[in-house]
Amino acid sequence: MQKDSERRDAGLGSPPRSLLLATDLSCRCDRALDRAVMLASAWGAKLHVLYVLEGNEPEQGPEPVPGGSVRALAERHLRAATRNHDVEAEIVIERGDPAEIILRTANELDCELIVTGIARSGNLARAVLGTTVERLVHRAPMPVLIVKMRPWRAYPTVVVASDFSETSAHALRQALSVFPDARMILAHAYRVPFEGFISRAAHEAELLADAERQRAAFLPSVGAPPDRLEQMEYLIRYGTAESVIGTHVWDNDIDLVVMGTHGRSGRFGILMGSTAERLLICLHCDVMIVREPRALSATIGAGGASAGPRLSGNG
Repeated sequence: MQKDSERRDAGLGSPPRSLLLATDLSCRCDRALDRAVMLASAWGAKLHVLYVLEGNEPEQGPEPVPGGSVRALAERHLRAATRNHDVEAEIVIERGDPAEIILRTANELDCELIVTGIARSGNLARAVLGTTVERLVHRAPMPVLIVKMRPWRAYPTVVVASDFSETSAHALRQALSVFPDARMILAHAYRVPFEGFISRAAHEAELLADAERQRAAFLPSVGAPPDRLEQMEYLIRYGTAESVIGTHVWDNDIDLVVMGTHGRSGRFGILMGSTAERLLICLHCDVMIVREPRALSATIGAGGASAGPRLSGNG
């Protein structure tokens, strides 16, 4: 693994030194806890475990469960997860709106990554992602890692979804910084415009060549060391982003996809708008959302500073 000094000299950041895990202590959130512990251990980072009490929810559980408080349950989960890992961790319990508390706490504790899970998957995933998680990826200045899979290894391969925009360049830089030892695959999907009226066979070769030209022009904007770009692999194929990336993830047992977000006007505008929203819902693997730095200035300029976190050196 590269030393932090070598990575700074190469124009890349370092893995996070402080993580925030947002959990509801459900069985499915155990996956996010295990992943957060694994990452904190690998990076030598401090782990903050946050549980948010909503409304009149009591911190003390029902009697006669001995020590049945939220804090006692969180401590038990944390002890089990860190048993074989050397991790500095603390538990934070707050009361209020989950998304607001998560953002405020991550900001106050200078956390560089938020880790969270989803309550359930399958047909109900859209409803889950439409609440706290969606609000987090709209507003968090730091990346948000959404854990879906049971973690049993580090991320050996990371797929970065790209539309060759500055947003995608920022997401790729973050992926290279956060996961310096992972095999990187830059994925781009293209389609024939007005496909119902224009022959795919007659234009696909031209569109592929154009996508390759865009890739060549895009790479210098990333600012990554030439050797990292040379090691990178590329997936440029015809189809929708969901079909191209989803099929590759499934066929190659990929554990993580990274995507960038514009965060326009509070709407879910990742890469090509609703495309990435569909990716976030349909992918069975973990997903890390990286917000475009320019969107943060727009949020604060529109009065977002009072409701959301301040900028904290994340680009």
